[in-house]
Amino acid sequence: MKKIILLIILLALIIPIAAAKQGHLKLLAVKETDSGYNGSSADLYLELQPGSGRVFIEVFPLTKIDTQMSTRFAKEVACDYLEVNCDNYDFIYKITAESAIIGGPSAGAAISALTVAMLKDIELNENITITGTINSGGFIGPVGGLKAKIDAAKEQKLKKVLIPIGERFSEEDFSNETNQTNKTDIFGYGRGIGVEIKEVSDINDVIYEFTGAKTGDDEVEFEISQKYMETMKDLAVALYNRSLRLKSSILLVKKEMNEDLEKTEETANNLTKNGKSAFNEKKYYSAASYFFGANVKFSYVLNMLQNLSKDDREKKIVSIKGDIGELNRAIEREEIRTITDLESYMVVKERLVEAEDYIKKAEEDINSTDVNDIVYAAERANSAYLWYALFDHSGKQFNFNEEILKSSCQNKLSEAEERYQYLNSFVSEIRSIKKELDLAYKDFNSQNYALCLFKASQTKSEADSILNLVGVDEEQVDILINEKLKIIRRTLAKQQKKGIFPVLGYSYYEYADSLKDSDKYSALLYIEYALELSNLDMYFREKQHIEIGKKKDNSMIIKAAALAGAGLLVGFFAGRISKRGPEGREKRGIYIRTSRKSKR
Repeated sequence: MKKIILLIILLALIIPIAAAKQGHLKLLAVKETDSGYNGSSADLYLELQPGSGRVFIEVFPLTKIDTQMSTRFAKEVACDYLEVNCDNYDFIYKITAESAIIGGPSAGAAISALTVAMLKDIELNENITITGTINSGGFIGPVGGLKAKIDAAKEQKLKKVLIPIGERFSEEDFSNETNQTNKTDIFGYGRGIGVEIKEVSDINDVIYEFTGAKTGDDEVEFEISQKYMETMKDLAVALYNRSLRLKSSILLVKKEMNEDLEKTEETANNLTKNGKSAFNEKKYYSAASYFFGANVKFSYVLNMLQNLSKDDREKKIVSIKGDIGELNRAIEREEIRTITDLESYMVVKERLVEAEDYIKKAEEDINSTDVNDIVYAAERANSAYLWYALFDHSGKQFNFNEEILKSSCQNKLSEAEERYQYLNSFVSEIRSIKKELDLAYKDFNSQNYALCLFKASQTKSEADSILNLVGVDEEQVDILINEKLKIIRRTLAKQQKKGIFPVLGYSYYEYADSLKDSDKYSALLYIEYALELSNLDMYFREKQHIEIGKKKDNSMIIKAAALAGAGLLVGFFAGRISKRGPEGREKRGIYIRTSRKSKR
């Protein structure tokens, strides 16, 4: 019997080995000391087991910033990058360090890289590591403490460190005593201590540096949805015609304008010119954005020249509130079936909520002759009506029930919260981002989960855009913008193959492209919006069981064979024992006593 027990124990040990696979990667981090922040290292392990898509995370010791959400998001980005559904595996991550480190999203790129390697059954060169956040579309985002991390790489005898693109000439001083920023040529610093430094832009670059093999296309083409182009063109034309009407009305008033109104009108004229240029280039979203801005300015000038009475202002408020209420009822009747529908709902609802907020301000300040709040509310409500035309229902359909939308909102809120906390660990609190985050939570508590998802995505984008400014040298901004635009194009092409056209993702991409020469920092912000809103389908995937990679199939076969073999062996020996009876067992030297005396 002892032999049987030993055999069963041996099989119990072998089966999990056959069924699971573990990978490892060295992480670079910073740790807090009495004198400030110093470089540190940690070990990242990932074990894949047959399961149902669950993610388990063990961190020791506990990090200063929660890493759970960034780990889950990094895993989702890896699965999305490979275009596979990972619901037939459980992901068990373990991060160990000698002392408490600054956690959060800075390990995201490494987690995604290791996850891709495990799912593709490719080996990563463990003499290389990466530090960087991971963003939608697989873009590698900025991190802090690079010089200190490279020191840690030297201590760990690593040969190469991959860093986010644009951070070669930027380094922060994280000392508690100073708030100054010191710049260092990170490439040169690495060479001086024997560590090669390489900038990477996305997960494609990362896997190539680790393995020498490309796992995705560098540049792909996508076709703009014809329905989108027609609708957005109509929207731009409608806004332009409104600009012309408002301008004509201003001329009819024939009142002398003060200097402030003249400047406002001049700004409106310049925005109109920009809109016409964008329209001629068939950048219809950009044109619409410029025309909208012009309309706000023209409308303000007109209303101020008309010198509206309190009664006139009250009538305008009632009219605008009626328009908002009518469209709110219409949009709530719409069925959301596709990503385009979801994004159309988001953008219309966001504009209506914003219009409502400005109307409330106007009501509270009804005695003021400044009509800015009334004007902006009216123009926002008007643009919401125009965006409403984008509801289409064509394309790949998803299940957007309330529970799924709620879950997606919770996930995105957690991502935004973690990115915001990470940003605060390097720069002082950004109140505007905190305000946006609070609004997203307000939408969640109001059970408006689609709008919550939209605002949380925007909040995360805004935090990322500021991190870009902190971590990227000004001379590198153009390179960063072009790399990100390339990644968005690739993402849009991948989405199109899946039967999805991300309305907002493309719109923000187009607007960023139009701004990149005149307003680089606004371009970076809209790029982040585009990245976040081009991959919303990752939160609404259908549950499928897909085997990933040939080697992964083999491991499952080994597992099945091992389990079957174990059952046969145990059954064989159990059958032999039961057939022989006590006499036979005595002869074999494994007689099992069953008397009361033997059961002490």
